[in-house]
Amino acid sequence: MYCVLIVVSLWLAACTGQDPNAASGNGFKNVPRNRTLIMDCAEGNTCAGQIQDYNSFNPFIPGSISRIGYNFLYEPLYFFNAYEDDAELVPWIAESHEFNPDYTELTVRIRSDVEWSDGHPWTAHDFVFTINMLRAHAPQLVHSTDMEAWVKEAVAVDDWTAHIILKAPNPRFLFSYFVHSGDQGVPIVPKHIWDEQDPLTFSNYDPQKGWPVLTGPYEIALSEPAQRIWDLRKDWWAKKVGFQELPKVERLIYLTYMEETKRVQNLITNTIDTCLELRPANIVSLLEANPNITTWTGREPPYSYITWWPISLGFNGTEEPWSDPEMRRAVNFAIDRDQLVEIGWQNSGNWTHLPLPELPKMKPYFSLAEDLIKKHEVDVFDLERSAAILRSKGYQRTGEYWEKDGEPLSLMIDIFSHFQDFTPVLVAQLKRAGFNASFRMTSDFSTRLRMGTARSYLFGNFSSVRDPYFVLRQYHQRFVYPTDQPSDMPWRWANDEYSQLVDQMGQTPIDAPEMADLYRRAMDIWLEELPSIPLVQWPHRIPHNETYWTNWPTESNPYINSAYWSRTWLLVLLNLEPTS
Repeated sequence: MYCVLIVVSLWLAACTGQDPNAASGNGFKNVPRNRTLIMDCAEGNTCAGQIQDYNSFNPFIPGSISRIGYNFLYEPLYFFNAYEDDAELVPWIAESHEFNPDYTELTVRIRSDVEWSDGHPWTAHDFVFTINMLRAHAPQLVHSTDMEAWVKEAVAVDDWTAHIILKAPNPRFLFSYFVHSGDQGVPIVPKHIWDEQDPLTFSNYDPQKGWPVLTGPYEIALSEPAQRIWDLRKDWWAKKVGFQELPKVERLIYLTYMEETKRVQNLITNTIDTCLELRPANIVSLLEANPNITTWTGREPPYSYITWWPISLGFNGTEEPWSDPEMRRAVNFAIDRDQLVEIGWQNSGNWTHLPLPELPKMKPYFSLAEDLIKKHEVDVFDLERSAAILRSKGYQRTGEYWEKDGEPLSLMIDIFSHFQDFTPVLVAQLKRAGFNASFRMTSDFSTRLRMGTARSYLFGNFSSVRDPYFVLRQYHQRFVYPTDQPSDMPWRWANDEYSQLVDQMGQTPIDAPEMADLYRRAMDIWLEELPSIPLVQWPHRIPHNETYWTNWPTESNPYINSAYWSRTWLLVLLNLEPTS
């Protein structure tokens, strides 16, 4: 049986199907394999070879933490399920909220029975402390730029009531930051732990002190470079007050990041229970090899759901030559999206001309932009049009590549592993068009992206799940900083008129009549300048191993998505049922 080499006997026992605790003799609680859920780490940049953040748990330091706990154990005010046509907010830590008539003030009422894992009450003081901490450290911390941009004042009226005064109307403020859906959601941290800490350096990890202090139903049992283990915490507040039942999953084991072939091998042998999405050929091979494997669509194509992350070819818009929108358009004319899907994804996905996901509530916005796509010819594949732009910019092609002043026109594309299937197809297309294109996967991908040293890259546009604002705001000029300075968003493109329109969208309710016009005007500018080039929708071909666990989310039972690295993973854990 194939097992990833792990240094502790707990994991070795799990690989062989033994009781890992009885086998190890290491003092762990007795949790059998059929009550244990095993996955690999989702991030190659922080988990390749070993878990680099095994002794840290600060969710606000850009690019430094893997999603093996913080994403679902800091519980949110609300959840939202993007895969239901009639989805509404699901209250969790919040009981209710209300805006004033012009959306400049927000009042949030907190449940009075929520506790942190150390027994301290979860109160409005924790909520406003998190907001104010981020405001005070903009732009160094993740989410800090937005908090500084929007929040004028955040105060706790009493233990269970928070009042937030905004700098401008923003009817989406709560949904954009404090509702967990997909990758969306700001972690709220305990004031009594963080108040005396420097959030720029605080590791938030000390098992002797019970750190990290969280609200979710698990606590760290072991964290080391080879693995992180969470054990069920039976004093979870939600169980104590009758709000939720305890998960049936008693132990979570996160292993180091695996290459895809290793994930497939471990799923075939029932060593792991789920993994990152797989390439088309691998998901088919896995289904053929293990009858216990299912997917979102069961054991039939397309084996996937569309995610909140449509993929674009992005650029550092402050650096030449890609700061020129015509140069970006020359790249766009050189891309055959049909071929990306046909060859790169073996027809198991869809292309896109917009940076928006094709989720149920987003489809009307595709119709609203159809004429704009035609107007700006984003849907045109034409090598001669690409060449004409490059000639007008002073480039000449006498050999394989376009050159200027004796230098070839190079395009180094930074990627992470999820994109390695269709990226070679993209690179071949660009080479054919005369770009000296190549790609690389480096362990510091996230850092390069946030610091702007990745001059071109593949990345997702997240997380518009019910209206386009959340994606469009990522291209706001407030996120533009010089190269080598960190930014919350990687695109580094500035357009004053566009940013003003996005600000107006942010101040306009979703169902307001003027919303469609604001969206079209902003998208008109965006498609004209193409700060990034939309390529493909991103399907999640996630395998669900039913050897030990059933009731995974599916197309017929879409209670949430099944990505264990997303903010909504807790809802999957609450629904999984053991097979025996």
